[in-house]
Amino acid sequence: MTGRDAANAGSRRLAAFVVAAVVAVSCSPGEGPESIPLPTSPDTTTTTSSTTTTSTTTTTTTTTAVPPTFEANIRRTTDGVPHITGRNRADLAYGQGYVSGGDYGCTLMDQILKVEGERARNLGPGDNGQNVDSDFAWRAIGIAEIAARDFEAASPEVVEQFSAFSAGWNQFLRDQGDVGLSGWCVGETWVRPIEPVEVYTYARSVALLASGANFLDFIARAQPPAAPAAETGVPADGTRGRLPAGTGAVDFGVLGNDDLGSNAWGIGSERTETGEGGILVANPHFPWEGELRFAETHLTVPGEIDIYGAQLTGLPGIGIGFTDGVAWSHTVSAGHRFTAYSLTLDPASPTSYLVDGVSRPMTATDHVVEILRPDGTVDTETRTLYASEYGPIIDFPNVGWTDQQVLTYRDANIDNDEFVEFYSDLLDVEDLADLRDTTARHQGVPLFNTVAVGASGETWYADTSATPNLSAEAEQIYLAQRLEGGLAGAAFAQGVILLDGSDSRFRWEEVDGARDPGLVPFEEQPRALRTDYVFNANDSFWVPSAEFQLSGDYSVLHGEQNVPLSMRTRQNAAVLSDANPLQLAGPDGNWTADELRTAAFDNTAGTARLLREKVVELCRFVPLVEVDELLAADGTVALPAEAVDLTAACDVLSAWDGRFDLSSSGALLWREVLARFDASAFTSAGPLFDVAFDPAQPYTTPGGFTVDGTAILQALARGVQTLVTGGFAVDSTLGTAQFTERSGERIPLHGGTNSEGVTNVVSWSDSGSSTEPAPTRGDVVAPGGALRGNGHPVNFGTSFVLVVDYTAENVQASAILTYGQTGLRDSPLFGAQTVRFSEKNWRTVAFTDEQILADPGLSEVTVSQP
Repeated sequence: MTGRDAANAGSRRLAAFVVAAVVAVSCSPGEGPESIPLPTSPDTTTTTSSTTTTSTTTTTTTTTAVPPTFEANIRRTTDGVPHITGRNRADLAYGQGYVSGGDYGCTLMDQILKVEGERARNLGPGDNGQNVDSDFAWRAIGIAEIAARDFEAASPEVVEQFSAFSAGWNQFLRDQGDVGLSGWCVGETWVRPIEPVEVYTYARSVALLASGANFLDFIARAQPPAAPAAETGVPADGTRGRLPAGTGAVDFGVLGNDDLGSNAWGIGSERTETGEGGILVANPHFPWEGELRFAETHLTVPGEIDIYGAQLTGLPGIGIGFTDGVAWSHTVSAGHRFTAYSLTLDPASPTSYLVDGVSRPMTATDHVVEILRPDGTVDTETRTLYASEYGPIIDFPNVGWTDQQVLTYRDANIDNDEFVEFYSDLLDVEDLADLRDTTARHQGVPLFNTVAVGASGETWYADTSATPNLSAEAEQIYLAQRLEGGLAGAAFAQGVILLDGSDSRFRWEEVDGARDPGLVPFEEQPRALRTDYVFNANDSFWVPSAEFQLSGDYSVLHGEQNVPLSMRTRQNAAVLSDANPLQLAGPDGNWTADELRTAAFDNTAGTARLLREKVVELCRFVPLVEVDELLAADGTVALPAEAVDLTAACDVLSAWDGRFDLSSSGALLWREVLARFDASAFTSAGPLFDVAFDPAQPYTTPGGFTVDGTAILQALARGVQTLVTGGFAVDSTLGTAQFTERSGERIPLHGGTNSEGVTNVVSWSDSGSSTEPAPTRGDVVAPGGALRGNGHPVNFGTSFVLVVDYTAENVQASAILTYGQTGLRDSPLFGAQTVRFSEKNWRTVAFTDEQILADPGLSEVTVSQP
């Protein structure tokens, strides 16, 4: 049944309350897919099927002859991708909610508990009270109250979208009967129907990923130094949960979100082989576990909407995707989504602070959290938490809250209701001009760069993410303070803007045209429209291409100019450069979609390209290296003192092609060598390079080979020791050690890391806030090394990788969702695309009706609600 047929039938028949089986599709790479039915309500379905299509419809007849409120036709194709067709936007959201309930329902419910501050009430206090602290922090941030207020004023389209999505999710929950959702939350008492505003609240919390969400640990227990225990529930000295001020270096790095990243390539008509159209490569590097997984989706309202892509699980719409006329992707911006402030406190009261010498009281709010205890009883804890005019007070390690100072922050995305409106408005985007206009109109992009291509052959780069706006005077004062060192300098070195909150000049400047007061307006944000190519790999806006630079009078909070690039950015530039140094664009230097698919998984390490040959020369010259004993944290000997013979290691690196493929012998050893160097070694002259960074040559410097190879020889010897101690030979292939676990199966994986200079990133991340049980990794074999006791487990990196090609008459696309379309760990879908990724076996996207109907494992279901 097509979407139009379903709509016409719905208007003719009696209202149908449909509870339907969801039929998922599984396929192993290189084989035809099979239909895999998921659980359904018993005795409620009637099914008709043919050799290629399963169609399921269930009705409960009522006595009112009106069309259903919501009705969606859901067709699943290879790898379980849902193609949702409806009469209008509400139908699409309803179908998307129904699919979300079946594929990732537990994830959304868990996140709603988190952002509503209800985890402790439903899940208990958690280890070391982590659920209690999370609840207090989210309540202090106040996103639930802010979202509830904004939802009342949201556009009718957004209210309808979230209402329909929650209705579809709830419908799937009802279909499951007493067991609740499928997956890890089956039978849990905290699984319940959800409200539209709760989904909206969760959506709003996503905008805080690079700001408020990083402060949770420091908000929950922030207490003034002399607060009475009876008031606060903490010791009278106020020290619970934090270090006394001045006990060590301040680690602002914990406020960064270095895990989240991506590559995005936009190839314009000048660089396509046909000289027409454009090609997009989207490759977000996101977690493979938890709430930040993507779900692939195709949404269609005949004659109005036809959009394909992916969205974070539990949310409606499309975040990264394409239509007939435009394709876009995002990368996490290197700019700043918040400013931290140091407050000089009023000597008369640690809960008042000075601005221009005038005392201002903090706002104190009592928060009450309910806590489920092991015996089933529920009690409460009350904490008084504080806020400045900027935002919540934070108790930061080694800064603390003293009689003299405390830290706070202001969040550029806390009021970003435009974020949701923007992505809702993208559903019917027609071309690149429309995408740019929509972006400018809403200014709702929270923390991302945008790379987009149009069927016209143009390509666009923009960093339009929410950015605080400082006056020119404030910027100059801040830059001077930063150079002086101190806390502001230490914070900047770790990626955080720390301002003096006692000086009113550091309040954000309000200017016309900004989305919200105090932000940089769209017209002042860095953008470039080209017909050759643009890209981003999470470095600053100033390097969107190897052919030009975006220099100018941009806010310092947008990111630094004229600073060293990451090894991954440098490798991205080598892949795409007009000079075509890697020959991945073929002899003509112009791209086809096939060549870009190959380039996306090329896996050449930029560091190996720059250093490998010289390292081999060095170890040939010095084949025997003495190393000292290396102790583990518990005092045991991790690696012995010995003379390490590097002959075999030199042979391995000499024969290695510099790639991180499954069969690559040398990649494991190279990783161990590089692990012994800190981040500065890759961005400046020193133990690896002898030529310092030159802003005029950002993609080739630092360069050359170090004049003192002592550190490299020591690292190579430690690498040999580590591999042998971990049970691997020095010539072991990457595939023997690098893997991910999917339902107990160990799947070998290609790819490397950012510091290794591999564009196709796979690694491990401890980020995320899900309470879902997930695989863990072993301890490091030796301090300073990368190898773990179980090898190199992966739970992060290349996720929804997509190539969209406008160079022919009709748009063509291919994709892989590396961790699969479901959170159900016992489903064949859970690991099918991981195997596909391991084999570099791209799936052709079924975008047209003809492609969908021709899919060998097509299944179809219609769901509706009166």
